[in-house]
Amino acid sequence: MGNKISRRYFLKVLGLGSATATVTACSTSPPVEKLIPYLIPAEEVIPGKSLWYATTCRECPAGCGLWVRTREGRAVKVEGNPLHPVNAGRLCARGQASLQGLYNPDRIRQPLRRDQSGNFQPLSWEEAEQLLATRLTEFRKQGKASGIVFLTPLITGSLARLLDDWLGALGAPPHLAYEPFAYEPLRTANRLCFGQETIPMYDIAAADFLLSFGAEFLETWLSPVAYARALATLHGYREGQRGTFIHIAPRLSLTAANADTWIPIQAGSELFLALGMIHAILSEELNPTLPPAERKALWALVKPYDPKTVAARTGVPEKQILWLARRFVQVEASLALGVGTAASGRNATLAEVAVNLLNYVAGNIGKTVRFGPTSTLDRLATYQEIRRVVTSMQQGDVPALLLAGVNPLFTLPEKAGFRSALEKVPLVVSFSSYMDETTAEADLILPDHTPLERWGDYSPWSGVTGLLQPAMQPVFQTKALGDVVLSVAKQLETPIAQAFPWPNFYTYLRERWQEYQQQAAPAEEFDAFWMETLRQGGRWESRAASPVSLPKEVFQLSFTEAPLDTPEGQTFALYLYPSLYHYDGRGANRPWLQEVPDPLTQIVWDNWLEIHPETARRLGISEGDLVEVASPHGRLELPAHLYAWIRPDVVAVPLGQGHTRFGRYAEGRGTNPIHLLSPEPESLSGGFPWLAVRVTLAKTGKHYPLVSVAGASQQFGREIAQVIPLSAVKGLEAGEKTGEKREEVPKQLYPPHAHPQHRWGMVIDLNACIGCSACVVACYAENNLAVVGKERVAQGREMSWIRIERYFEGERETPDTRFLPMLCQQCDAAPCEPVCPVYATYHTPEGLNAQIYNRCIGVRYCSNNCPYKVRRFNWFQYTWPEPLPWQLNPDVTVREVGIMEKCTFCIQRIREGKEQAKDEGRPVRDGEIVPACAQTCPTQAIVFGDLKDPESRVARLAQDPRRYRVLEQLNTQPAITYLKKIIHQPEQT
Repeated sequence: MGNKISRRYFLKVLGLGSATATVTACSTSPPVEKLIPYLIPAEEVIPGKSLWYATTCRECPAGCGLWVRTREGRAVKVEGNPLHPVNAGRLCARGQASLQGLYNPDRIRQPLRRDQSGNFQPLSWEEAEQLLATRLTEFRKQGKASGIVFLTPLITGSLARLLDDWLGALGAPPHLAYEPFAYEPLRTANRLCFGQETIPMYDIAAADFLLSFGAEFLETWLSPVAYARALATLHGYREGQRGTFIHIAPRLSLTAANADTWIPIQAGSELFLALGMIHAILSEELNPTLPPAERKALWALVKPYDPKTVAARTGVPEKQILWLARRFVQVEASLALGVGTAASGRNATLAEVAVNLLNYVAGNIGKTVRFGPTSTLDRLATYQEIRRVVTSMQQGDVPALLLAGVNPLFTLPEKAGFRSALEKVPLVVSFSSYMDETTAEADLILPDHTPLERWGDYSPWSGVTGLLQPAMQPVFQTKALGDVVLSVAKQLETPIAQAFPWPNFYTYLRERWQEYQQQAAPAEEFDAFWMETLRQGGRWESRAASPVSLPKEVFQLSFTEAPLDTPEGQTFALYLYPSLYHYDGRGANRPWLQEVPDPLTQIVWDNWLEIHPETARRLGISEGDLVEVASPHGRLELPAHLYAWIRPDVVAVPLGQGHTRFGRYAEGRGTNPIHLLSPEPESLSGGFPWLAVRVTLAKTGKHYPLVSVAGASQQFGREIAQVIPLSAVKGLEAGEKTGEKREEVPKQLYPPHAHPQHRWGMVIDLNACIGCSACVVACYAENNLAVVGKERVAQGREMSWIRIERYFEGERETPDTRFLPMLCQQCDAAPCEPVCPVYATYHTPEGLNAQIYNRCIGVRYCSNNCPYKVRRFNWFQYTWPEPLPWQLNPDVTVREVGIMEKCTFCIQRIREGKEQAKDEGRPVRDGEIVPACAQTCPTQAIVFGDLKDPESRVARLAQDPRRYRVLEQLNTQPAITYLKKIIHQPEQT
């Protein structure tokens, strides 16, 4: 899609305009059924037609752009904003599930106050704000206002400025932006190496050779959607070439599974590998452009870390270290990424320094590593600063603790002492929308709007500022944090009240943007500027890279191993990794994210202890055994999952589960492993050391059933997810050019179906698919799929229309991981069609295997006859607790018990696209109709279109030399073509 905004897109993203949305955003009245944006001419508001609102995703700090689809005042779908530079119209699974944050049935619905018995009682907003104003005034009169602490997640722009001005007027310090993953080692290493305590732009797409020292950039590291798109570019086939990606970590993660080679390094030794590579580069004079003085200083720094010594310390063979070093400087453009969250130990800053030096020696600074634009994550408080707050709370120096969207009781280790410190704070106020662990301990709860209900702005990178605008009226009697702050200010002393004259936060926001407009576009009228910004979803400007150089002080650093707190007995390094779906735990109350299988283990609704099969055999542990995991700081029980792709001296646990409070979908799901960790920060950066302990394992004699949807982990010669060497692709291309025959078309017993106008089809590029399951969640959202829960998934009754097949091929030490999205293949010779006794499934003139729900009698012959096993049967009448039914797509029938269902290629979107083309008197344009799975895919692995149009992209890709169809020997004539994943030869990696 181009950058021009058509009239249709204008109407989609115009949203409420200004005045109507202001009323909506500030309302605390009960939800209404319809919301008509009167600023759009009446003739443009058509019942049954969607309106789209541009806003910004706040499920994590990445700040992707969103379009929110609404119908009759209800938000029913979120998609990526194609105009936004961060995600370019794509979205991850967590972004797709943001709708379930809006409609979560366990949201706090009105202000609450804890009474003397310890129970929460409702009160009006007027009473709640007056109570807060009275208590703040008391603290000011007592001279205690300087101790007030306000913790928020990463917020920027207008709200951050308002909060700091408000706190300053009270006499309190500025707010602290707290994120559990704050990247302190990376920020500190950049200050030590380049004098800038920030996070630069890593240009993965421009690299030919990518080396990650544990950064899980496809899952949670910095900006996963942007990096997924960039990796697809790096791995893309162009002019006979394909980039190489090497991942170095103790465990095979989703990011590692998408690498060309995974190197299972000893936990905490990543910095020595980087130093060993620098040693090899300097000793072999592979980069002669380094200034002599710097070369001499660097050599003195890395001289002790020759490849042979490093091989002994890391477990990486010397030969492989030398190959990595040579390859890293021989390619035209290389890039090294530092350690990720899971690998951040007590030497994490030194590891980041080593990676910075490796990039510097290879000449990557200013090319694939650019200090401009820079991330706003540098505004985050360090973990050490949070520890100081806890100490002040314990000493009674904090009269009031205000919390908005943070949950320290869950994300801090138990021994950090936050729970006991909280008891010494006279006033704890939470602005959370959900009753999480920390909010449950508050004295006063003033529930904030969710991001889809409020105004705001947010900048993930310098030069990129996305707007938030409400897509609908508030679902409950909540109120935006900015409006609460302004309302409370008016009830404080006169000087403070006069300093905050704005009637609501929307007015304040527009005034701040008027200041911005005077700088950015002074020739424009503000109203036109504002409306254009709303339509676009924000403003983005390019930022030039700043030149950097190495200071002499960096050569004085000494490198040490990461010390791990170790109990007595046989121990294993504990590797805690952020969850792809639950992040730091904030996504655990979204049922879609609980039901979607983990991409590698395929487990749902739980967390688990990953243990190497050899280690498990030695300890007598079997799959599902409940194991006691003990560190010097705590102990807990977790079910064992035997995972072959982890080092035998390491055990791993995903973060995000283990909530005791957070609603019905999160509570009682697994165990929170953070409480096993040390509360002491890393000395250099003040960051939280996630890799800090070793643990012992002991069988409890109990068994806990883990539920996995995984079938066989290997293909056993069925060639479902196929690969092709790079050299073979070149050979196929040469054969195509010379007219060489590729394959024989099988003879048909029956004539093919006639498709007079369209033959809808799909091409899925396995070279681009990363197995992230964003398509799976998008399908849940678009097609009203039921969430059945753990027990019914265990019975094989999940309802997903698309699943990600995951296979491990190759040897255990060198796994070849393959992902394949499997959905209804819309076969031309469909085995499901002739067996239905009531013709509920039939072949449409446009090539779809349609399902007539009210004709189906549920005999399930079609499912039995489907070789792809993509049909789902409604064994129960599934329901959604209020207000989750508001998320249902009105264009898609909600199926009932006894009905078979499956993928329809989003037939409702096909019909909408055809009707639009008919109304405009033209044929359907290529790319105009996009199913939900294809629309959200971060790597654009899924392409949809009309196979009968030879000029369409899907028709051209269906003739790609890498083409094949799954189980083609069955001659079902699928409408889905897969493109084989391209692999490098072993000697190339």
